[in-house]
Amino acid sequence: MQSFSLSGMSSPVEIVDQVIGQAVKDSASDILFEPQEKDVAVRLRVDGVLQVVGVMPHGAYDQVLSRIKVLGNMDVTESRKPQESKIRFEVDGHPYVLRAAIVSTNFGQMVALRVLDAPKFTEFTDLGMSADLSDKIKKNISGRYGLFLVCGPTGSGKTTTVHACLKHLNDGEVNIMTLEDPIEYIMGGINQMQIGEEVGLDFVSGLKLILRLNPDIVFVGEIRDAETARIAVQASLTGHLVISTIHARNSVGALYRLIDLGVDRYMINYALRAIVSQRLMRRVCDHCKEEYAPEQTEVKAYVTEKGAPPSRLVHGRGCDLCNQTKYRGRVGIYELLEMDDGVRQMVTSVASESEFRAGLNSKGWVGMNHEGIRLVDEGVTSLREFVRTMYDAR
Repeated sequence: MQSFSLSGMSSPVEIVDQVIGQAVKDSASDILFEPQEKDVAVRLRVDGVLQVVGVMPHGAYDQVLSRIKVLGNMDVTESRKPQESKIRFEVDGHPYVLRAAIVSTNFGQMVALRVLDAPKFTEFTDLGMSADLSDKIKKNISGRYGLFLVCGPTGSGKTTTVHACLKHLNDGEVNIMTLEDPIEYIMGGINQMQIGEEVGLDFVSGLKLILRLNPDIVFVGEIRDAETARIAVQASLTGHLVISTIHARNSVGALYRLIDLGVDRYMINYALRAIVSQRLMRRVCDHCKEEYAPEQTEVKAYVTEKGAPPSRLVHGRGCDLCNQTKYRGRVGIYELLEMDDGVRQMVTSVASESEFRAGLNSKGWVGMNHEGIRLVDEGVTSLREFVRTMYDAR
C-alpha cells in the first residue's frame, strides 16, 4: 500500500496524476478518496471490486481536493454542498473523461471519480456475447417500432450494451435521439440530450420533447417511474424503436417491473420486443490458475445448479500479474427474453413471477445462471465468483 504525501511528492498535481495514472494502468472503473478519522484512504474499483491502493494525511488531501475541484471547474471554497463535474484528462496521450462527484461526510469531503474511456467495441461479439445471441439482439432491434430493454445492477455493463445497439443502428439513414443522465460516451451521428435539474429536464418532459423532433430511434437512459414507462410504451407503439434500461434482477423481473409500474399486460405484449439481462463476472487469472478441492458449501451451490457435484474446479492462487486478487479482467453473462406467442400468452395468463419463470424453464429457456455455471465448468471463472455475482439474479 502506498503513502501519498506532499513530502514524498513535490505537489498535489503529481499526486492526482499518479492516482489517475495508476487507475488507468489497472483498468479501474472508479477512484475513491475516502476521509477517515486519522487519514484518507485511496481506493480503486478494479473488475467490480474495491481495493485500497494507498493512504494520505488530511493535510495533503486538502490540497489534492482543491486540485480536483480546479480541474473540474468546481467551487474550491464550497465544502458542504455536493458538487458534480466532468474532468477531461490525458494519460500517455490517450484522452479520458473523469465523472467527478464530491460530497461532505463526517470526516471531510469524499471524492468519487468514474473513469470513462471511449468504447473499444465494434461488434456485440466483442462484448463476450455468442454469435447466436448477437444475431437475436440485432433481429430484435432492427424493427421500426417496439420496446427493447436492457437490465442489470449498476456496473453490469448496461451502458456498453446499449451503445453497441446504437452503433449497430447508426447507419446514417435514421434519426437517433438519446436522453441521458449523464452523457457518458459521445457518439458521432447521434443527437444526445443531457437531462437533469440544472437544465430543467427530466426523463418524462425530455421524452415528450424528443417525440416532436421526428426521431426514428429513441434511447431513454432509464425507466424509473410509471410516467416514463407509460410514455416509452406509447412511443414504441407509434412508429418509434425505443431502447431503455430498467433496474431489475433479471429479464423476467424486468417484465414484472413494467407491470408493477402500471403498464397494462396487453400493452406489454404489443410493445415489448425483448429484454436482455446481464452481469459481469471476474475471469480467473490465467497466470496463476490452478485446480483446487472445493469446500462443502461450494459443492452444495454447484449441485443446486447442475444436480451433480463438480468434476473439476479452478481458482487463482494470486500473483503479481493480478496484484494478488486471483482475477484479471471480466466476462459478460447474458440472458435474452424474446416476446414470442408462448411468452405473450404467459404474460396475459400467468399471475406470479415465479410461475412465469417456471413456465419458461419448462420450454428449455436458457438463463444467466446456466451461462454462468458453463463458464465455471470451462475454467473461465471460479465457483466463488459465480456465487458472489449470480445469487442476486434469481
